[in-house]
Amino acid sequence: MEDQERSADTPRDRDTRQRWQREREEVLSEYGTWRLTGEQDAPASAEVQTLETLLRLKAERLDSPDVGLWSEELTEELLTRTVPRTVIQPREQVMDMVPTLGRFFRHLRETGRWREESMAPDDVPRILRELEFAALEAADDPTRRSFSTNILGYGLSLGVELEDDDELAAFMHWYNALPDEERVALSETGRLAEPSRPYDRDREMREVADADGSGRPWPWFLPAPEEGADPLREVDLDLDEQSYRANGFVRSAATVLEFVGEERQGRRLTATGALRRHDVRELLGRMGTETEVHSMWDHPELTGPWVTLLDGGWIEQDGGVIRRAEGPVPYARAAQDPEGFVEFGHAVLTALLFGKDARDREDGGFRGMPDTLAAMLEVCRPGGLTLTRPVAEGDERDGPRIPLDERTGQPDHLELARWVHVAADLDDLVGSGAIRRQGDHYEGSPVMMVALVSLLKERGPSGPTILS
Repeated sequence: MEDQERSADTPRDRDTRQRWQREREEVLSEYGTWRLTGEQDAPASAEVQTLETLLRLKAERLDSPDVGLWSEELTEELLTRTVPRTVIQPREQVMDMVPTLGRFFRHLRETGRWREESMAPDDVPRILRELEFAALEAADDPTRRSFSTNILGYGLSLGVELEDDDELAAFMHWYNALPDEERVALSETGRLAEPSRPYDRDREMREVADADGSGRPWPWFLPAPEEGADPLREVDLDLDEQSYRANGFVRSAATVLEFVGEERQGRRLTATGALRRHDVRELLGRMGTETEVHSMWDHPELTGPWVTLLDGGWIEQDGGVIRRAEGPVPYARAAQDPEGFVEFGHAVLTALLFGKDARDREDGGFRGMPDTLAAMLEVCRPGGLTLTRPVAEGDERDGPRIPLDERTGQPDHLELARWVHVAADLDDLVGSGAIRRQGDHYEGSPVMMVALVSLLKERGPSGPTILS
């Protein structure tokens, strides 16, 4: 299991990672076949999983996406620094890691994928022998690991299924209940010889369930929900084409479609799947943004609608070219077909929310759901939402107070994370033009409220009770 302390991806990161992933999948598929051909009972599946993790970390953490490029320095950095800090795995898997990598290197050389800039083939056996011990030593060294990997690695040693959300919540409930000195020791060393509160899975699971009650508590940083409140009752639902024209996201989506559609053969794309720089400059100019252009992925007002249009099928990428497509609801110009433009506007806003809700947070999806949905309902009501930065108890500044952890008396970092995730989600929507922000104040619109209600109906009653 990998460390979850990662920053949010940009669309450019996502596109680049997808290209790396396609290359990795190809070579790993070849490796699995090669491995089983040479040894019928080989643990090919486990080895492919190990190699997939190593290749992804090599690309994302060490900026080395080429599967065939392996210098001695890069390999040492990966195995003795990056892996211990980001990967949680049993000791036996650490012991198998270097021999698996050695077999992978042999496969790369036999298939002609080994780069000349890599370490000399004659030096590989010696280097790997040295790294086999160094990697194991690094995995056993708590100073090489992060705060999270020390804690979660200890959970793994107790038999906690870290991929199971309920088990992970139970383990973290136990960890948070430990005295301060024991939590510090565990986070720094990954070990705790005689905890004052021994871990009892069943007990912790029961306590978490009792604490959760019928659902996640309402976000402490939002206004309390009104009894029987209906979000649609408080907004003007006279949603003509002007209402959708006023939404920056819809305007940008329409501009992108018209720009792409002007070229019958489509617009050429770069290797990262972006429009070329001169096209980006012209398109941003049509959107009213005059700025220096380096890459399309640096402009959320363009990439937000772009990703949604691509996901929804309004534009299609094929062979390095982007073309207009019909989409689930055809695009219509507001001046020529007002009703058609309204239908398109609602469809593209709904696609924006559904797409971000469906993605993992690492792929540009919402980070704070279902809290973000509760916040967005406030944003889109008349008056909007002021989301002031929270402060700790005792701080003289104004702002909502971070709840205290009842067991430690300290600010609850999990509750603070809820605020951070919601703020990041709202800012992403601001960047794409879907909502507006001035200082700490966010404002939506009736058209966004209608799209939100569609998402609310689709999600059902999971999470906090959004509508009492």
